[in-house]
Amino acid sequence: MRRIMFAVICIAVFICVSNYAMAIPSSPPPPGKVWIEQEGEWILVSAPPGDGPYIWKDGKWIIDPTPPPSNSEWIPGHWTSNGWVKGHWEVVPSPGPGTHWVPGHWEHGKWIAGHWAGKPKSGEHWVPGHRGPGGRWIPGHWK
Repeated sequence: MRRIMFAVICIAVFICVSNYAMAIPSSPPPPGKVWIEQEGEWILVSAPPGDGPYIWKDGKWIIDPTPPPSNSEWIPGHWTSNGWVKGHWEVVPSPGPGTHWVPGHWEHGKWIAGHWAGKPKSGEHWVPGHRGPGGRWIPGHWK
């Protein structure tokens, strides 16, 4: 009987700990707000001032000082039909020879997404990352 009780308690603790580690917000936030994780809890705060790589620190949004990885574009956190997707860096494939990567950077307080420059394939042009219908983030791409 002791073994059974010990096993039940261990399983209960494991379930509690694993659910805590995997917890994400259950629903999209109201307009102008975002969910952030702080000390193991999700709280609603005002949205960052733009789509660039911001971090929440000491109760406010600040520009993330970490340099972006090469050939990568910042994808802001967003909701999909599967739930919340955290903001992250995503590699943008090269459109071909004769191009070079211009890293994402801040210019006059606005985030300029990283992009490939140079001569793309015939007839193509770079479409910067932007929010599409419903607020969903569409990464930069060649079109």
